[in-house]
Amino acid sequence: MKPLFKFPLWAAACVGAGLSWSAAAQTTSSECEQAWTNYNEFKQHNVMEPSQYAFTVHGAAVRAACGQDALPVPPGSDTPPLPIIRKRVKPPEKQKPPKPYTP
Repeated sequence: MKPLFKFPLWAAACVGAGLSWSAAAQTTSSECEQAWTNYNEFKQHNVMEPSQYAFTVHGAAVRAACGQDALPVPPGSDTPPLPIIRKRVKPPEKQKPPKPYTP
């Protein structure tokens, strides 16, 4: 039986995977650069304690695009707190009219 391709199929798969990884890496680096640009613009236009900039939405975007080590913060700071769910309080029952007085 004659092979259909002279080029092995596994080699083609490796080349295809390499091309897709490089495209993904370029997309990731551009997203990372854009996130840093937005973060730096935010820092220029806002005044707050310097240690608090990393905890903003822009800081979270940098960590999401560039990795957790890009802008270090304590673990769990990107996790929003759980919502507070309160049980509804039942309204008090209406008082029944008093029974008529029987002598």
